Amino acid sequence: MKKDGQSNIFRLRTIGRALAFQALHQLELNPTSAPDWQTELDLYDESEIEPLTDSDRRKALEFAKKLYDGVVFRKVEIDEALNNAFDKRRTLARTMLVDRSILRLAAYELTYIKTPKPVVISQAMELGKKFGDVGSAAFLNGVLDHLDKGKQVESQSFENDGATRDSSEERNA
Repeated sequence: MKKDGQSNIFRLRTIGRALAFQALHQLELNPTSAPDWQTELDLYDESEIEPLTDSDRRKALEFAKKLYDGVVFRKVEIDEALNNAFDKRRTLARTMLVDRSILRLAAYELTYIKTPKPVVISQAMELGKKFGDVGSAAFLNGVLDHLDKGKQVESQSFENDGATRDSSEERNA
């Protein structure tokens, strides 16, 4: 089944985001590692119902690398913007590793690629559902919604059954 151009672009960007997230997450776990883009794409492609063409693989990888390189290059500015989205009791460093990687990726895309905010938030929430824990999607939605408004996000709005979403509680590393 052939996909129309618009939905194929959306699909390739979704794949690119997932690959960039995985590479950023790996970098957090092992700062000396370099992404093995081909292996990651091969693993992703195996899980797809409809395999990617060579051209589509190239486009997804290009987008993934653009996101990854951008986040790595702009990490200080991104982290500062994200920290400003939290209240004084919360910092990005205290955020679960999975959520932190997704937030950085989404913040970069919002700020520097200018992807529409609803698309970025939706895609971040999907990554949170797939790779994070039960509360990840809501947490990501709240932080990203406040990111460019200059508003602070209250920590208690991200508590899940009384448990804060600190990196010390991360189960998905």
